[in-house]
Amino acid sequence: MKKIILTIAACLTVFAGCNKIDDLLNTTNYQKADTSSFPKSEKDAQQLVNSAYYSMFTFYTGSIFRISLFRNMIASDDLYGHGSESSTETSAADRLLEIAGDENNSTWGSYYKAIHRCNYALESISAMDDALFSGDNKNWFLGQAYFMRGFFLWVLAQRHETFPLTLKFEVENMPNASVDEIYEAIASDLTNAIKLIPARYGYSREDNQAGRATKYAAEALMGRVWLFYTGFYKKDSMAGITKDQVISYLEDCADTGVSKFDLEDDPREIWTYTNEYSSGFAYGADFDTYVSRENLRWVGNHSKETIWGVHFPFNTPSGTQAYNRLGEWLGMRNAAKATNKDIYPYSAESNGNASVNPIMVKEWYEDPDYGPTDKRFYGSFLAANQKKIDAAYPWFKDGYVELPDFKGDDNKEVERTLFYPKKYVMTVSYTDGARSGMNKNFFHAINSAISNSKSGNKNDAIYIRFADVLLMLDELKGTVTGMNRLRERAGLEPYDSYTFERLQKERRYEFAFEGIRFNDLRRWYPETAGEIIQKNQDGGYVEFKGNIVPDGYREMPGRSFSQRYALTRGFWMIPMSQITLQEGLLKQHAGFEEGDNWIFTNGDLPYYDVVK
Repeated sequence: MKKIILTIAACLTVFAGCNKIDDLLNTTNYQKADTSSFPKSEKDAQQLVNSAYYSMFTFYTGSIFRISLFRNMIASDDLYGHGSESSTETSAADRLLEIAGDENNSTWGSYYKAIHRCNYALESISAMDDALFSGDNKNWFLGQAYFMRGFFLWVLAQRHETFPLTLKFEVENMPNASVDEIYEAIASDLTNAIKLIPARYGYSREDNQAGRATKYAAEALMGRVWLFYTGFYKKDSMAGITKDQVISYLEDCADTGVSKFDLEDDPREIWTYTNEYSSGFAYGADFDTYVSRENLRWVGNHSKETIWGVHFPFNTPSGTQAYNRLGEWLGMRNAAKATNKDIYPYSAESNGNASVNPIMVKEWYEDPDYGPTDKRFYGSFLAANQKKIDAAYPWFKDGYVELPDFKGDDNKEVERTLFYPKKYVMTVSYTDGARSGMNKNFFHAINSAISNSKSGNKNDAIYIRFADVLLMLDELKGTVTGMNRLRERAGLEPYDSYTFERLQKERRYEFAFEGIRFNDLRRWYPETAGEIIQKNQDGGYVEFKGNIVPDGYREMPGRSFSQRYALTRGFWMIPMSQITLQEGLLKQHAGFEEGDNWIFTNGDLPYYDVVK
């Protein structure tokens, strides 16, 4: 079989180090570099590691299918696919379907390119003379590369379950690796990261540290991966790593005196909608928003609670592709096609591809242990259109409608529930305290080089928060210590004892609309997660192009969520072109084979009978 050898010029984009927290790593051209001339110095080694970080940015451009956070949000029971009739990617993800055989192909290639960069960094840096490095920098660079490769492998594992496992710079066509082989590789990479990354690199906003992997990020990710593997596959350990070892890792990460990571004072201030420009506080004004009424102030990117995420620096050149597109898909559609007083402080430049499941809102609202006094309730989503809310949700009669006059876009919106997620929503600001004009995006006011509210969206995409470490420890140890810290922060009374049901609810509400719920359900209920999600969604209030759907949210005949989950187990298809390129070695997953009826097309939504 012919081996495929990728050159640096073909696969490597390298970056120089940061001079400021918010500086994007400067691009360096290495088109002429090859394995005989690069790397030769400590700076070269760091640039190799930086190239793996740059891969993270590429996942946030192009199709929504590149971002597992978004797809996991939509596939869960917390959100419905929204958008318009042409938002087929979202409607498909909401039902574990695909729109074609190859929409994942560029994403697949991006992840393998990222893994290849890690492989090259690991092999090249390992072979370099130790004397070329100052202090323990060689271990620091290697540890970061191991973490990044483990993270990329984990994303592929939760997306596709099995895939070719390429752990060398020189690669060749390979069949799907086994599940155990893949998780053994992830565990090995994270173990190496924990051992190699110096403990002193904990949470920091110092130059060249923002957004970098730490030993503690590796410990937290180990907990996330271990819980999924042992739960979904019903195992007692993962690649020899035991429950006690995972607890030890998480306890080390949770030790704020060591890791420097910790909870922020208010869970809402993690998210960029609490910025001082949209509220008016930055101008010594009050723009009468939810944020100003609650006296909230955004803690900024790379907060002490973000253990691992994609850090988008502000100061990037115009036209850069390094921006967070989650806000573009998780916002609201406005018929006015522009931000106005009815939607302020949120940007109208959104596809509005997600609508909050009203059944989930009702459960949260009426739960005696939570309810609207939970700061996270209105801090996680917003209600819009007072008149329609009053008619659709009599149980919400005392609820807070943040945008009472916002009408949306009746000509476009499908599966609209009048509730919208807002952790990643794009926001705007009035200009210099004057309510007569608006900046396109608040980042422009915070020294971003970009004023467009899409490419100027530079908020971090957060994968693991310190809160998750606390709740993983509670789940593993059967304690309420972490839960009660989060409940106190949210303004709630403490629990007196641990129950699994309490742990589940705490995770659902703490991490609402953060892409965690879907895999939590899969690991807790491997066989029946599809039935649970379907039950929790069926019949929820939805509108289709301005018309109320009489029976609410519906499943597709013959292709219900529970049926699709029974076939796919929550995994997504391998691109068909990759099956062809791998010369028959690569096998497609169940549920996406010929005749499985997995394609979603425009017009498939089961609501057309309500359109007059």
